Amino acid sequence: MAGIYFHIPFCKSSCVYCDFYHTIDLRRMQELGECLQKEMEERRGYLGKEAVESIYFGGGTPSLMAPDFYKKCIDNIKNWFQVDSCPEITLEANPDDISRDFVQALRRAGINRISLGVQSFQDFVLKFMDRRHTAGKAMEAIDILRQEGIPSISIDLIYGSPGYTADHLFQDLHILERFDIPHFSAYLLTPEKGTVLYQDIVEEEVSLPGEEEQFEQYMMLCEFSASLGYRHYEISNFCREGFMARHNKGYWEGKIYCGIGPSAHSYNGISRRWNISSLYHYILAIKEGKRYYEEEQLSDKDLYNEYLLTALRTDDGVTEEEIREKFGEELARYFIKGISKYAGKGHIEVKRGRYRLTNTGMFISDTIISSLFIPNSSIEKLN
Repeated sequence: MAGIYFHIPFCKSSCVYCDFYHTIDLRRMQELGECLQKEMEERRGYLGKEAVESIYFGGGTPSLMAPDFYKKCIDNIKNWFQVDSCPEITLEANPDDISRDFVQALRRAGINRISLGVQSFQDFVLKFMDRRHTAGKAMEAIDILRQEGIPSISIDLIYGSPGYTADHLFQDLHILERFDIPHFSAYLLTPEKGTVLYQDIVEEEVSLPGEEEQFEQYMMLCEFSASLGYRHYEISNFCREGFMARHNKGYWEGKIYCGIGPSAHSYNGISRRWNISSLYHYILAIKEGKRYYEEEQLSDKDLYNEYLLTALRTDDGVTEEEIREKFGEELARYFIKGISKYAGKGHIEVKRGRYRLTNTGMFISDTIISSLFIPNSSIEKLN
């Protein structure tokens, strides 16, 4: 099984924390739409015989595009790729863009899942982030999605912003419970280099909660969501039974995927490629038939490291036998040697032979997982 991702980089405004490629120049939306169709047609063989089980429109703010654009994409995917009988088709949307007419048109186009970028139900947080919507508008958007029968709804939350406490997170989670939201993602606000937030922190105009307070919020998130019946199936993702995000799950399981659009990434099991992060140069290259991407072949070391990076993010974790089957005896021993030191610290648990991160381990997952990577030295020298 496989997935297809479209990157729609357009935004009406820039959020202080966002480091994804985007542009606030909306003049070339139709032009980009035509180029996306052309790239997709050119790459119709990229996924081989794998059936597409998920289609994801991300950004940026994909909900700025007209519903007819999505219908054309979905129709062309069905013409040019093998497609599962009931694919998950997700659109990321801003609450400000949600109206009854728009949602009805999305349903007719084939969209069956909406990922709503709420980020917070606290107006002071939304103002700090330079979000376009209010908490009231976010709740109104959820009401519309429910009433118009969108089969699956996911909400994005961000915690750890200035002035945001565990009590605020508790309130936000209660709102999800009230709306009976089947899936949500919750991310710690992280100052990425090149963002307004990062610069404000460097210049000491903004300060974020300390690590102890961040940890308190994360643990409350894990424990309270469990009490509400959510499965914490990935570091930042929570779902009710039957509502796991199939597209993202494909990433974590190492399935192949095709990324369409400026800055989109692709993976076919042996190599990865990424499109140029420039709307202007992407459109120009597509129109002139020039190369618009970079590509690299993946070594055994790369494949092993990426497997750990994705698999250990999930509550399934990994087994020694899985690593042995995929990468051989030597790397299985290397993995066990590295991960064993975390078991006694409460960061790793082992159940029925599966090694998985505990909640405390998930909080420091970057440190743990990167320590298990193969260094730049050759595999033959690992022992």
